[in-house]
Amino acid sequence: MTTLDLTHHLTAALAPMLGEEGRLIVGFSGGLDSSVLLHALAQNDGLKARLIALHVHHGLSPNADVWEAHCQAVSENLGVAFISARVTITGDGNGIEQAARNARYDVFQQHANSHDLVLVAHHNDDQVETFFQRLFRGSGLTGLASMAAVRPLFDDSDVLLVRPLLDVSRKQLEAYAQAQQLTWVEDESNTDTRYERNWWRNELLPQIWQRFTGREESLKRTLEQLQSDQALLQELLKPEIDACIAYCDWPGTNELICSIAALNDKPKHHRPYLLRGWLASCGVPMPSAAMLERIQREVIEAAEDRNPQVVLGDICVRRYQQHLYVTRQLDDVTPCIIDLGSNTRFPWAGSTITVTNTSEEGLVSGRYDLIPAYSCVGQTLRPAGRPQKTLKHIWQENSVPPWLRDRWPLLLQDGKLCAVVGICNDQTVVVAHGIAVKWLS
Repeated sequence: MTTLDLTHHLTAALAPMLGEEGRLIVGFSGGLDSSVLLHALAQNDGLKARLIALHVHHGLSPNADVWEAHCQAVSENLGVAFISARVTITGDGNGIEQAARNARYDVFQQHANSHDLVLVAHHNDDQVETFFQRLFRGSGLTGLASMAAVRPLFDDSDVLLVRPLLDVSRKQLEAYAQAQQLTWVEDESNTDTRYERNWWRNELLPQIWQRFTGREESLKRTLEQLQSDQALLQELLKPEIDACIAYCDWPGTNELICSIAALNDKPKHHRPYLLRGWLASCGVPMPSAAMLERIQREVIEAAEDRNPQVVLGDICVRRYQQHLYVTRQLDDVTPCIIDLGSNTRFPWAGSTITVTNTSEEGLVSGRYDLIPAYSCVGQTLRPAGRPQKTLKHIWQENSVPPWLRDRWPLLLQDGKLCAVVGICNDQTVVVAHGIAVKWLS
């Protein structure tokens, strides 16, 4: 594939997604694939002006500093803006490869703005390796369809992740790089067959293609058909998924919740697909069939007097009042003194407390103690025109989920409960034009 051919191919692939604004952020490791992608894009002056080469320094290799310097030098030679981001990789139980991938995508999200495109250099050989990996892990249609050419960076993101080289082979990339006399880095871990992908790439797939000469194109058509089938399935399922989804605005909780009643109204064999669709809408990575079974058994079917949950990485799937919620871990909180008098916002338990002047009923300005509800046992307050309320009554009347109650922010003066933030205020501190305090997700 010539320079002109590849540059034209990339320009045509990106044209439908390019608006008047927005940058092209290229994940630039310095390896062969991303080197070819960046070089070919830089040959189009219109695209070059939008390019940013984003290098993620994982620190996993003793050569990481050399790779970073190489990427910066290549970018400067091409006249392309360069950014390097250093990350610390910590094990999350899913292996070092997955942890590194998660760190890269977090960096992409941090640096990308609305209307930007994040470009990565996965090619057709990567697609084939992904297919075989997932085939032997028992994946269904969604997994076997492998990598999408275009998708949101995260499910709740308005930034697109684009793989414009998926229909280009590694041999074509190698030929391009040699013709253009490109230099690139070689990650020594790519030959380590302890990593599953490397074993497929270096051991088994070469044997398969030697035995079945010319079958790469047949497998490529199979993958294209699987992706088409998956797109159709998603299109047909969307109305059913939407029918199961409701909305909430609780702090630390995804706004999309799933109605168990609506879920149970669907045929049994539909439910795993609907659960997976709801979780995808919440930005949760695709769960395994075993995990979906756990959610069904341990959360949906748990006894009515239970508050069940299943942990998925750093989030939880919970049940409350016949709905499923996706929640994140609430941060610890420290009691403090706040002065209500001007608009402000500050963090609380991983979410945000906002303080604003309001033309409606609100709190009297002044100094208050801000504490979590678990530090306020036995207190009551009296909302205007209503009887005295305990915190237990307030939680129940307002359907506050149990996992939020202990850390719910309260305001006190001289040891007396004055407000359950965002829910109700004691009549002694309410004025016609006061201060509104809310705890937002």
